[in-house]
Amino acid sequence: MGAIEIAVHGWDVAMACGERHPLPPLLAEELLDLARLFVTAQERPARFALPLAVPPHAPAQDHLLAYLGRDPTWTPFH
Repeated sequence: MGAIEIAVHGWDVAMACGERHPLPPLLAEELLDLARLFVTAQERPARFALPLAVPPHAPAQDHLLAYLGRDPTWTPFH
């Protein structure tokens, strides 16, 4: 759970600063598998928002972010 928190909050901070630092694809895949195990309905909405939809062909990072309630296309400028 700690790795998920660090990776995703790192993405949050980078995006808020206008930086794009994508997660390595294999890391995102592994974290997505773990998130599906550990982020349960009881975790929502206290720690994570409801999952968002992304296209099936989207990269693993987008699936991870969306699963945790983040919009992978979010920028601080819109």
